Order: sequence, then C-alpha cells, then structure tokens
Amino acid sequence: MVGGIRLAYESAHARRRGSGLALLALLLMATAARAGESSEASTSEATQAESRRSVPLAKIDPQFRPAVAAVLADPTIFRRMPTSVVDCRPELFTFLALNPEVMVEIWRHLGVSQVTLTRLDERTCKISDGAGTTGTIIVVEQTCEEGAQNRIVMLASGSFEGKPFQQPISAQCVLVLTSGSKEETNGRRFVAARMDAFIKLDRMSLALVAKAVHPFVGQTADRNFTDTMLFVSNLSYTAEKRPEAIEQVAIDMKNLDQPRRQGLIKAAYQCAEAGRQWELTRTRQASLET
Repeated sequence: MVGGIRLAYESAHARRRGSGLALLALLLMATAARAGESSEASTSEATQAESRRSVPLAKIDPQFRPAVAAVLADPTIFRRMPTSVVDCRPELFTFLALNPEVMVEIWRHLGVSQVTLTRLDERTCKISDGAGTTGTIIVVEQTCEEGAQNRIVMLASGSFEGKPFQQPISAQCVLVLTSGSKEETNGRRFVAARMDAFIKLDRMSLALVAKAVHPFVGQTADRNFTDTMLFVSNLSYTAEKRPEAIEQVAIDMKNLDQPRRQGLIKAAYQCAEAGRQWELTRTRQASLET
C-alpha cells in the first residue's frame, strides 16, 4: 500500500519539475492519485476582493500585519486554485495542514523528493526544493475546528534561482488555505479545500515573470494543489486499511520530532477506527435491507 503511494507521488512529481514559484506557494503537503473533484480556478477581481476580506488582519500579530496588508493590497498575481473535494478523514487532513514537515519527510523517506522543510519555531518553517527555490513560511493566523473547518493564513517570502532566468526571482506571498468537511449519503467523510495565493514580485522579477512565467505558473499551481489533495486522500485510505504501515513509516523517519511522529501515528489509527465503524454501519444496513 505504501509502495502505491510512492508510485502515485512519482507520477505527479514528474509534472512539477521546473515550477519553482508555484512550489513556493504549495509546499504544504504532497502529491498522489485518487479520485477527487475540483471546481474551476479564478483570478477575477471579485474573487480577489472576497478572499482579501476573509483575512482577519486584526487577528494577525502586529509584527507581520504590515507585510500581509501590503501584499493583499497590491499583489502582482492573484489566483484562487480549484476547490478540491476528496475522500479523507478530517482529523488527518488538519494534522497534515498544521504539520507540513510530516508530509515532506514522507516524500524524503520514500526517496522521491529532495525538498526540505525545517521548522524554526512553532509557526515558521524554512523551505528548499533542492532545485533553486528557497524561502520561509510563517503561519500568521489559524483557526482550526472539528471536522477540518480550518482557515490558515501564511506569509511566505522566497526566491527562485535557475533556468531560464538570468537573475533570481524574489516574491512575497500571502496564502490562505480554507477547508471544511461533510458526510456523504454513503457515510464517507469528504474534505473540501481551496488555496488562495496573493503573490507580490519585486520590480526586476516582475519584468521576467511577465515574459516567461505568467502564462503557465497558474495552471502549474492548480495542478500541484489538486495533486496535493489527492495524495492526502490516498494517505488517509492507506491509514484506514493499514495503520501499522503508516506507524512504521513514522518510526523510520529519523528527522521527524517525537510529538509529530506520535501525532501521525495517532491520526493513522483514528482513520483505521473510523474505517472500521463505517464498515460495521454498512454491514448492519445491508443486513436490514435483505
């Protein structure tokens, strides 16, 4: 089962190469392949205004508030990535959203990525994809409630250096991850999530990106976010069927600290228990119908 996750990741990862700026905005979880649904992306002014209003500036730490406000007020690029709906346990989704280094360590453990995500403190991570993208991501506001009813606002600063550009491309991003969940008629829990990205480029980078990146970076970001959601769904399914496999992966990941290792193991067995309860309910319903 874990081998299936690895193959699915490799398939999606092959499509991500050369997407440094998109990766900067999307290093939150991972990639893979299981059936899911998505709505259309949007770059409209109305969507941008709606997203801007959803960011609770008053709740953001004063030391980060001016930077967040500056990016929101005048982004070079805005994009709402497609809303993705996948079969996934809400508890696991929220755990991964709050602890993105867990997913990155899974990538590295499977030997399919050189991405590093190093936690500097409880809300700051340093990132590098090993291919020219470096930066930091700071969680400036988060509200997480039962059922993956989440809003996580991040301030990312970073740069991409490499082909086809002669000079580094620098950017500041405000990323807004919003999610929720519902129980479908078959009793399965589905998580819906979307990512809004406000990207503000420096003046020199702006000219470069306008010529070379803008036409395709949005589609790359959409694809990466959808793949990310599909991977989380696949991981949830694996945990439901074989939590001991996820436990062994957690034990083997030497760069993971103990609280997050235990958190992943706990989330895996929560998925397994929820899966057992769902199967029992299905069996009872089937017996009543016969």
